[in-house]
Amino acid sequence: MNEQESVQGLFIVGGRIKSKVTLADRHILQDHLSNLLQVHNLVVLLGSGASFHLGSPQTRNLNNEKVVELIGNAGGSVNDADRALLKLVNPGDNGDLERLLNALQLASALTIHTQGGTVTLGEGAAAKTFNVDALEALRHKIGSALVEACKLPGKADDVDEDYRTDPLRAHRTFISRMVRSRRSNLPRPRIFTTNYDLVIERALDELGYPYVDGFSGTVERRLNLSFYGLDFHRIDTSTQKVIARADGALYVHKIHGSLNWRARTERDRITGVESLEVHQVADGTPSGDDRVLIYPTTAKEGDTLAFPYSDLMRQLGDSVQQDDTAILAVGYGFADPHINRILLRSLAVNPALNVLVVDPFAVLEPSVMAEILESDDVVGKRLDADDRKTKGTAVSALAQAADARIAVLTGDAGKFTVFADLMPDPSLGDAVASPRTVSELIESLELIGRKTTAKTLAEDGFSA
Repeated sequence: MNEQESVQGLFIVGGRIKSKVTLADRHILQDHLSNLLQVHNLVVLLGSGASFHLGSPQTRNLNNEKVVELIGNAGGSVNDADRALLKLVNPGDNGDLERLLNALQLASALTIHTQGGTVTLGEGAAAKTFNVDALEALRHKIGSALVEACKLPGKADDVDEDYRTDPLRAHRTFISRMVRSRRSNLPRPRIFTTNYDLVIERALDELGYPYVDGFSGTVERRLNLSFYGLDFHRIDTSTQKVIARADGALYVHKIHGSLNWRARTERDRITGVESLEVHQVADGTPSGDDRVLIYPTTAKEGDTLAFPYSDLMRQLGDSVQQDDTAILAVGYGFADPHINRILLRSLAVNPALNVLVVDPFAVLEPSVMAEILESDDVVGKRLDADDRKTKGTAVSALAQAADARIAVLTGDAGKFTVFADLMPDPSLGDAVASPRTVSELIESLELIGRKTTAKTLAEDGFSA
């Protein structure tokens, strides 16, 4: 493989191209990452782009037929009334699921507000009247289909071929290298994610890493945000004295909810006062209004003002305002104004904040990217030099910002699966075995020892 074939993307710092990401120059990116991973407070923000290789659903580039297909894949059915309603609320067939759900929500709210029970959509001969039940039925079908599609990994055909036998490999690599790259005396990394799926939790379970997700209890797990103030330590079992902090621990914050969260109003046994509680469900996904999820609609910013999202968002705000902090945003497209506001305000008031955004496609069109990668004299120049056309996205705007605290990685290197392998690996050879792997090794050795002892006893005429 020659160097040109190994080009994986562009690393941009302060609006200038710092380097191409090649086999020869990847150390420039890795040096930057190594410094970020050693900051006092590390905040990781994972969006849906971190799960695309596992079949994570797209909320854009979905025309009406794709929406129908999404519902069908979830076991739902679409009738003629649903198709007519889709055509009227999405006449441009523009494929933006957020706008579609918002239109249905607004139409439903209008029928309730006017107390007429129906709403007429369209003009002239194409106009049709729908009742609130039809509007709500389609909205719930789409919501349920989206939830079903977020149960990852998806169907085999939807998962990248390299991850069908070991779907969580990239997440394990990313998390383990991040954790092992940090000095043991630094605060735990905090992962904030907008994703509903359980991929992060399952990857942590496979690694054997302990983590705090804000829930207390074992059989009955209930959201208790004070648990984010706890940590893990190893102790001497005989004296109960603390030996050291446990390795590999971190915090997980699911700021838009989770597939296995359920809301329930409960009455306190002592005071009799009712309150809203959030539980983790171990035996399936909650349905309907019991789900604790922020759906992709324009109303999601208002939804974040309610419990538990407001508390989780406050924790994000507190985390990024600390001294010596780095934000590593991977697969997050900056499509959520309520999150963007927190990040941008923190950049404005916190001079000790550094940001690295990792996104493969949001900065340049493929033809422009190819042109830059083929050029020999782009390193050190501004991204928008020579009237170079960039995309009109938030990530592209960040890539062009003349602020040395902001870095962007784009191109194939910005794909989560590639980026995970680009993370600096602190081990000398292959990946260091996880605690789970070590415990399995110990169990195997103990089993061998028991078998050897039994064999020796048998040879000596004793029964084990």
